[in-house]
Amino acid sequence: MRKTLYIILIAGFFAILGSTMSKSPTLPLYAQSLGLSRGEIGIIAAASTITGIFVNFASGLLSDIYGRKRLLKISGFVFFSAPLLYFFADDAITLALVRAYYGIATAIFVPVSLALISDIYPERKGTFMGILSSATLVGRAIAPVLAGSLIYFAGFWVVFISCSILGLITLALTFTLPKAEGGLRRFEFSFSSTILLLGLLDAAVYMAYQSIETFLPLFYFLEDKAWLSGLILTIEISIMAIVKPYAGYLSDKIGRIKPIIVGMGMVSVAMLIFAFSGSLPLIIGGAILFSLGASVSEASTKPLATEISKLRGTALGFLESIKDIGQALGPIIVGFLGFKVGFAFVGIFGMAALVVFITAFKGMKWG
Repeated sequence: MRKTLYIILIAGFFAILGSTMSKSPTLPLYAQSLGLSRGEIGIIAAASTITGIFVNFASGLLSDIYGRKRLLKISGFVFFSAPLLYFFADDAITLALVRAYYGIATAIFVPVSLALISDIYPERKGTFMGILSSATLVGRAIAPVLAGSLIYFAGFWVVFISCSILGLITLALTFTLPKAEGGLRRFEFSFSSTILLLGLLDAAVYMAYQSIETFLPLFYFLEDKAWLSGLILTIEISIMAIVKPYAGYLSDKIGRIKPIIVGMGMVSVAMLIFAFSGSLPLIIGGAILFSLGASVSEASTKPLATEISKLRGTALGFLESIKDIGQALGPIIVGFLGFKVGFAFVGIFGMAALVVFITAFKGMKWG
């Protein structure tokens, strides 16, 4: 159990480090260098998450049937091969196709690895899911500043090669996982309204996250400063990496609902700060508030989903699919509506989802 945990933590770190380097701040800057518009950049940024909408649920279900290892090996191959395809992308369509293919990797890895953690530690799933999230977030935290620096000193091609090498390491690690067959013999998953509500909450969080990640480098006071936008994203993700294990532990101790309410409230306020701020200090403050709120909320939604359904991989895959709808829509909304209206819309959506959740929770038994 301990060896499996260490392997999946290390694999998660390298997988997300590589995939995040390929898009933050690389993707908007690379797309801009190709002469693409903000609307096109928003659509391209959403391509990988659109893939996730369809793949997350399927991968979770297949991992319940065939076991976690087989699915994780497939994700490792995509992590290795996808970055090399950037060399063939020179317009909006081909770049979107590369991002869509890359999305298969994370759409498999995230729900299946979380399901594996839930299998290993059923009584402490909140804590150890938080630790896994922190391992991936350390990769996310390092990635923007590392990618931004590589772009500044060497160019985009170094980033793409580096991402492929990191994917190869991930692929190799998946082969060392113990073999385990899936236990599902009959499909009995129930699409409960509770899981749907949890998905909407995660959708609001990642609608905000992807919007920030995509367009932060393009704020007027950050243009031509890839290192600075990368540093802000690194600070944001570093906070999430530190907070998530503690938030997961708290969720195991006091229940899932209260942390969700507090966390979502913070996320919504942070988006309004992004919408109406015009200075660097306010942007940094909004990023910090978002990091805290997202960590607290997400540390409870995923463990709660595995408690609602016995098919943990399927439940987490369904949750990830709903989440990815929000993550895909975020850059599109902000890209076409503009920063002020777009970020405000994301904040209002988060508040509305929270109100629906609080109202519906009155009749739920989950504590």
